[in-house]
Amino acid sequence: MPLRSLVVLVLGAVLLAGCSSRAPEAPLTEAAACRMRLAAKQVVFQAVEPIGDAANGCGIANPVKVSIADTAWSQPAVVDCAFAEALVAFEEEVVQPAARRYFGKAVSRLRHMGTYSCRNKTGGPRKGLSEHAFGRAMDVGGFELIDGTVIDVKRDWAGAGAKSAFLQEVARQACRRFAVVLTPNHDSFHYDHLHLDAGRYRACGI
Repeated sequence: MPLRSLVVLVLGAVLLAGCSSRAPEAPLTEAAACRMRLAAKQVVFQAVEPIGDAANGCGIANPVKVSIADTAWSQPAVVDCAFAEALVAFEEEVVQPAARRYFGKAVSRLRHMGTYSCRNKTGGPRKGLSEHAFGRAMDVGGFELIDGTVIDVKRDWAGAGAKSAFLQEVARQACRRFAVVLTPNHDSFHYDHLHLDAGRYRACGI
């Protein structure tokens, strides 16, 4: 056998041996895959250690602390990673198109009043722990446009102007994306915000 052919055979055998001894890569966990999807969307966030409160039944298995989704958030907030994805899609596909229709401008900031909190429900279709207790809820107090215009739920929900129409359209569209949406029309607990959650029960309180 020619020397060159012999060398090729030996090298091939070595490479095959190396490939066969290499352990297969472990598949991504859903937690890691979710964080990769957020990063691909250019969401600014930090991974957070799992949160657990065994005494009260609260906690988040895959929490992330988000600063910027499609828009900046008024303050960083801890939510379940899958719920963060739902909020990103909501901002991109509902909030921004509605803002451009009503105001001709984009939203630059989402003003929220809280996400994770180990507490019971205030209103809604069932009693017990709030979806806030699992990082699957956000209370939206309003939005800020790129020119500094503020649309505030407490001040602007009622009325006949563009701000009221925008908020009510956003709430209607949210009902198609979240399990529960509660507004100032629902009860006195929600007089100043839109409650959005991804729980087991459904309610559209608009």
